[in-house]
Order: sequence, then C-alpha cells, then structure tokens
Amino acid sequence: MKIEFTENPSTEDIQTLTNSINYEAAIRGITSKALPFGFWIREADGTLIAGCNGSIVYGTIYTDQLWVDPAYRNQGLGITLMERVHELGVLHHCSLATVCTMDFQEVRNFYEKLGYECDFERPGYAQEAICYFLKKML
Repeated sequence: MKIEFTENPSTEDIQTLTNSINYEAAIRGITSKALPFGFWIREADGTLIAGCNGSIVYGTIYTDQLWVDPAYRNQGLGITLMERVHELGVLHHCSLATVCTMDFQEVRNFYEKLGYECDFERPGYAQEAICYFLKKML
C-alpha cells in the first residue's frame, strides 16, 4: 500500500470516489447520484452579472456558490436565484436546502431573511474567519 498526494486530482480518481460512495448508499436504498445545477443572470450582451450553482444529493439541494456583481447588489437578484434553487429542490422532492458561507462574506443575514437557520458555526479558518452552515426546510 502506498499513499500518493496530488494537488490536481484526476477526474477519473474523483469519479472512483463518487461511484464508491454512491454504491454504498445504494446498498442502503438511498439514491445518491448528484445532480448538478446552475442558474445565471446575464445582461443583454451576455455578460454574467449573477449566478449560483450547486447540486442535489441525498434528497437535499446544496447551493455551493452564489454571486452577484457588486454593481447589481440589493436589487433582488440573489433572492430571485435562491427562489429558483428552492423551486428546483421542491421539483426534485428535496426536503432540505443547505448552504455554507464565511463570515467575511457578510451574507448570513441574507440567508436568514430567506428562512435559513444556522446549524452551526465552525471557527478555525485563516485570519480567524468563521464558516456558517445553514439549512432551510422546503
């Protein structure tokens, strides 16, 4: 047995891990195949001004990233994107929506206004940053 380290893992190796986890979940009767998603808002010229992406896995919709161009913030674009995420989650019979964010991003309040609750806070990141894990029942 040998241990390898790589900073750029191959797609094949990552897929092996995914397939192995999915197999173990299937033994327990859990459908685990991840369904990636993305929603994008663009200007008429195609310039990306807002978007979010994530995946649906184990009956939960997880938003990995949400971004709105600073020039377009506070205009409801983030709310619109998250409403679409929640609609997609309901469409796929998810009972839970989750997201995590860092304290320096200053968006915890945004998610809480959308009905998210903080499950827990994890300190210990660089420059004493805190990661917030939030959830919302759908």
